[in-house]
Amino acid sequence: MEAKNIKTVCVIGAGTMGEGITQSFAQAGLSVWMIGNVDKDKLAGHLAQVEANLKLFQEYGLLKEDIPTIKSRIRTALMKDLKEIAKECDFMIESIPEVLDLKKQLFAQLDSIRQDNILASNTGSLTIPAIIEGLRNPERIIGVHYFNPAHIMPLVELHYGPKTKEDIIATTQALIEKTGKKSILVKKFIPGFVVNRIQAAIGREAMYLVSEGVVSPQDLDIATKAAFGFRSACIGNFETADMIGLDTQVRVGDVIWPKLDNSTRQPQWYYDMVNRGELGIKSGKGYYDYTGRSKAEVLDELNRRLLPQLALFNKTQEKKK
Repeated sequence: MEAKNIKTVCVIGAGTMGEGITQSFAQAGLSVWMIGNVDKDKLAGHLAQVEANLKLFQEYGLLKEDIPTIKSRIRTALMKDLKEIAKECDFMIESIPEVLDLKKQLFAQLDSIRQDNILASNTGSLTIPAIIEGLRNPERIIGVHYFNPAHIMPLVELHYGPKTKEDIIATTQALIEKTGKKSILVKKFIPGFVVNRIQAAIGREAMYLVSEGVVSPQDLDIATKAAFGFRSACIGNFETADMIGLDTQVRVGDVIWPKLDNSTRQPQWYYDMVNRGELGIKSGKGYYDYTGRSKAEVLDELNRRLLPQLALFNKTQEKKK
C-alpha cells in the first residue's frame, strides 16, 4: 500500500492527543474516524475542541481550506462500533492510555478484523516488540509517536518492530509527511525513543536543581524559555556544539558531566504532588495554580504561544525546498 492510496484513517482514543492527530489528518485531506471510549456527549466535546483548534490555526494563517470543509472529513464513533469501522480504514492509529496490556488487547482485536491495513501506535515509551507479542501479522505494526499538542508540534517519531516491513515504514513516513509533519526514524528498539529520553535527562537534572534549592521551578522555566530552549527552537544540539566550538564544549563538559544527577528514581516530592492530585492543567494545580481558569482557557494561551513558532518553522522549511 502506498501513501497516496490511503483515503480513510482511524484514530482510536479521543483524548487530547487523539484530537490533535485527528485534526492533522483532516487538514491533509483525509477522511478520519475519531473513536471515543466514554459517550457521545464526550465525543461532541472533543470535536468542539478540534473546531476551536482550527479557528486558532485560521487566525494565524495556518489553514489552506475553510473550517467546515476540514470538519466535514471527521466522523466520530464509540469503541463498540470499532469492528465495523476498522473494515473501511486503511491506516489505524491508537492513542489510548500508556498501559501495555490495554495496547496489546487493542492490537489483538485490530489484527483479527482486517489483514491489509497499517496499524500504528502513538506510544511514547513502549517498544513495538513489546506490543506485538502474540499477533498474527506483526509485519504491519509501526510506532508513530506524536508530541503534545499533536496538532501543533511538527515532529513525529517513527519506530518499528523486528518484523515490520520496509514498505510499511516507507508508506507511513510518506503519509506523516503528507500531513505537513517532519519525521525521524528510530533505528533501535529503545524505550522512550529519542525525544522523550532527551526530555527525561533534562527533566532529571531540572528536578535535582529544584530539590537542592538551586532554583525554583518557575525560574527554571524562565531559564528554559530564555536560553537553551530559545536556541533549540532554531538550532539543534549538534549545530549548537559546532557554533560554540567543540574544544569549548569538551572543557565545559569535563567540569559539569561528573557532577550531573544520575538518580534512577524521581524525587519523592514529585510522587507526593501526584498523590495529592496536583496533576497540572487537568486538575487545576501543578507547579502553577490554575484556579479560576478552565482547561480550555489555559490550553488556548499555550497554543497561542506555540502557533507563531509553528508559522515561522513552516516558513523556514519552505525556504529549504
